Amino acid sequence: MSASTDARLRLVFALLTGVTLLSWWLGTRDGGEAFSPSVAITVSVLLIAAIKVRVIVWEFMELRHAPATLRRFADALLVLLMTLLLGLHAWGLHAAG
Repeated sequence: MSASTDARLRLVFALLTGVTLLSWWLGTRDGGEAFSPSVAITVSVLLIAAIKVRVIVWEFMELRHAPATLRRFADALLVLLMTLLLGLHAWGLHAAG
């Protein structure tokens, strides 16, 4: 690997670590209170997870060098997965309350 690639991957890794800490902080914001689901926090954590998945797949699995069709398919699959997860979350909230 070249020095520029190493530097880019280090930067991506540092950003992913920061985003992971952000999602952890969001997920534990209620602290010692009884568990109460928050739609805003759940949606935020899922969207952060989607961004992390895309960055990992593009940078560390080198999808950015793949053919355009494969890149579009991977992005569409990620959008479908996140839509499904958010839909299941909404359905669960509706069923519970």
